[in-house]
Amino acid sequence: MLSGSGVNGRAAHVASVSRAVRVLEALAGHPQGIALGDLSARLGYGKASLSKILGTLERQGYVRQDPLTNQFQLSWRLLALAFGHAQRLGVPTIFLPILQGLADETDELVQLALVDGAQLLFVAKAEGQGQRIRMLPLVGMVAPLHATASGKVWLASLPPTEAREILHRQGLPRLAPKTITAPRRLMSELRQVRRQGYAIVDEELAEGGRAVAAPILNGGHVVGTVAVSGPTFRLPLAKLHRLAPRLQRAARDLEAIWPGQVTARDFGLGIRPGDGSSKGPSSQRRP
Repeated sequence: MLSGSGVNGRAAHVASVSRAVRVLEALAGHPQGIALGDLSARLGYGKASLSKILGTLERQGYVRQDPLTNQFQLSWRLLALAFGHAQRLGVPTIFLPILQGLADETDELVQLALVDGAQLLFVAKAEGQGQRIRMLPLVGMVAPLHATASGKVWLASLPPTEAREILHRQGLPRLAPKTITAPRRLMSELRQVRRQGYAIVDEELAEGGRAVAAPILNGGHVVGTVAVSGPTFRLPLAKLHRLAPRLQRAARDLEAIWPGQVTARDFGLGIRPGDGSSKGPSSQRRP
């Protein structure tokens, strides 16, 4: 009979399971393989006990030992297990807990955007539950790159010549009182975004609205962004800067589960052009 608080409470710590998980995590950081001695030094486990853990994982098919180098590495079984789980859940379901966790913590609108060719498309959202006045989501819309925090984050990751070409095709229309419409000023701001690792917009897409966004990387390239937005009276600029590290952690969490190629079709979305209309704070009574 099980005693104590049970699986959903503070369950008993199983040391052997904890050690096995640490071994798997360490192997994930060495895709080319790692020797037993090096792994032992890294984890602080004795070679004898570590050999038993590795042997068990190898027999279960989650670890393999290269017969030529004797180094240990993860097998494809673990990857297949993760991909199969992701496929059964579906991409939106995988991402939602991270987005909702950020929305609950900030009590603001959180949005996920994907890079799609030469444009950025908002594909998912999560919202905090405590506010009656909130920003209207942009899901299904193409981001005006010069006027959204997400757009700036992506542009800042591109070579300057490529960013200029994209902006030339899109144009720099004035969408709100503080929209940046001067190319030189925008390029200067993109350099700042590149240095700090996140972007902020201040009433550039909608009067009365602000946002902060961080990049999501895959294979060294920005494949998407995660952003928090809200009305100016709740999000002073100083608060947005304080939120940036939390947003960057959410981006890293999304990167950790990013399932290779992700497209708007994975979210069941078409594309609507973004024109900046109806994006300001909206008073909405929650049911």
